[in-house]
Amino acid sequence: MLKEIKKVDIVVIGAGHAGVEAALASARMGCKTILLNLYKDRIAAMPCNPSIGGPAKGVVVREIDAIGGEMGKAADATSLQMKLLNSSRGPGVWALRAQSDKVKYSKYMQNKVENQENLELVVGIAKDLILKDSKIVGVLLMDGRVIECNSAVLTTGTYLSSILHRGSETEKSGPDGEITTNYLSDTLRKKGIKLLRFKTGTPPRVRADSIDFSKATMEPGTDANLAFSFSTKTYTPVKNQIPCHLIYTTKETKSIIEDNLKKSAMYGGTIDGIGPRYCPSFEDKVVRFSSKEQHQIFLEPESLSMDTIYVQGFSTSMPIDIQDKMLRSLPGFENVIVDKWAYAIEYDCIDPTQLKLSLELKGIDNLFLAGQINGTSGYEEAAGQGLIAGINAVRKIQNKEPFIPKRSESYIGLMIDDLVNKGVVEPYRLLTSRSEYRLTLRNDNAEFRLKKYGRDIGLIKDQEWNEFLKFEKEINEGIELLKSIRFTPKMEIAVELNNLGQSNITQGISAYQLLKQPTVDSKIVFKYIPQLNNLSHNQLQYIVINIRFEGYIKKELETIQRFEKSESKIIPADIVYNDVENLATEARQLFEKIRPTSVGQASRITGINPADIQMLLFYLRKKYAQKTTI
Repeated sequence: MLKEIKKVDIVVIGAGHAGVEAALASARMGCKTILLNLYKDRIAAMPCNPSIGGPAKGVVVREIDAIGGEMGKAADATSLQMKLLNSSRGPGVWALRAQSDKVKYSKYMQNKVENQENLELVVGIAKDLILKDSKIVGVLLMDGRVIECNSAVLTTGTYLSSILHRGSETEKSGPDGEITTNYLSDTLRKKGIKLLRFKTGTPPRVRADSIDFSKATMEPGTDANLAFSFSTKTYTPVKNQIPCHLIYTTKETKSIIEDNLKKSAMYGGTIDGIGPRYCPSFEDKVVRFSSKEQHQIFLEPESLSMDTIYVQGFSTSMPIDIQDKMLRSLPGFENVIVDKWAYAIEYDCIDPTQLKLSLELKGIDNLFLAGQINGTSGYEEAAGQGLIAGINAVRKIQNKEPFIPKRSESYIGLMIDDLVNKGVVEPYRLLTSRSEYRLTLRNDNAEFRLKKYGRDIGLIKDQEWNEFLKFEKEINEGIELLKSIRFTPKMEIAVELNNLGQSNITQGISAYQLLKQPTVDSKIVFKYIPQLNNLSHNQLQYIVINIRFEGYIKKELETIQRFEKSESKIIPADIVYNDVENLATEARQLFEKIRPTSVGQASRITGINPADIQMLLFYLRKKYAQKTTI
């Protein structure tokens, strides 16, 4: 018997990092939204590593903020430590990373959800999706309640039919022993949706007061004014940040793994799911890199309110007695006390080639999917998808075109493009190496790439937009000033740079041209231009990068223009691929499965070769000459 029927515009199922972004975006765009979660207080939880950001991922968080999401603000407000990774390398791989207070982060997001207009948090388990004519119209809960909706976003993370593994012991459970559900997996299968079985894992958590940190190397944060969000104006000095520590595994650690490998769920045949290549279990590292005698382990604090350390890099599915031996073989861990043992977790996800680029499921209208259910890993990847799914769920019921960020203008767009066109054979993780345009998709320029979209969508409000316009105007004026200022060989700056061996100025040179020289310390140049004192560190950094890499950036932008030309070659929705002459059978099947919307997208489908694209172009020019830009 039905207990209650609620009617809303959008239901978001799951309040992890994807679900929170989807629900907040939907509500902020004016739609009455319900966020359905298994618990009231497990909002944007961190069941794995207590951090936000890292290579590529940090840029994603900046992109989320630029479009109008919440993750960047939450990470800034609850960080224990901030660092800029890869700063000794080129700006295309710079990455901001925050060591997060996992308790404060979740409470921050819970507060945002509970105080957001148009948004209601409902505790319950989704049992079934209610469809009418292959369109979602509601969600049935386990207790009989029904939520009617116009669109829904499914963000179930690792909670679908999940099983925890420690050696031969298994437990039907979600992360950290929480609730799991088989119902939605069954529902999706019945609707003809192809599911995959993936695996991930997490390391032990140990008591900080049981570790001898004198045997570890301290890894402090930085005093630089670093933040994910454009709105952040205050920064924590490094003396008030909480350090991490670095240790290395020992020969004994390796021997314990080698002697007990078959006891691992990973190698003992217990686990069927496919694990993440770029975040393997420790036993997998020992097997795959057998010549290495030691591996890095980072000791990361989880929260100011918890005396626990996350043993980063020590994920395992070994039984508890072997885990205990492994831990005690580490430097400083001789008397370690374990707060939570490591485990591996298997779960269901979908084959993401069944999605549209809007993240709407092809088989069910108005149902959008985001996060680990799409075969990805990581909080940041999930949040980026959640934001896009939430936006497009709203735009679908408003009869507006979906917002589809391009792979040439964001890592979020690149990720979605990869998922839909290439699919996944293991949990997908964003890497800078996945991008063809790393110098354009930088950590420092997310606002310039994406903020206009957030403004048009309605997630960037007047104050932030006006602040950004001022920020941009000051940068442009600064660049023009640098072009106008000239230095001569007898000026004080020329003498200083020559004495330092950074530059030998023999004739008049503009400040702009001087900054192009990679040996010149930009801080010295700016010291002699007091007119730039009002600019922030971020503004000056942006100016220097764009001046020094001007030629490379110009070439990359030309490549992007060619890419976008192929993206503008639209494939009509009514195309019949069986009618395309001389098309390989495999290509015909792949095109029919993916249903690409442009020639550019068609060319990126795994298994498609140039000859297939040529046949497609011939057909489009002949059949749709009046309808397309082919």
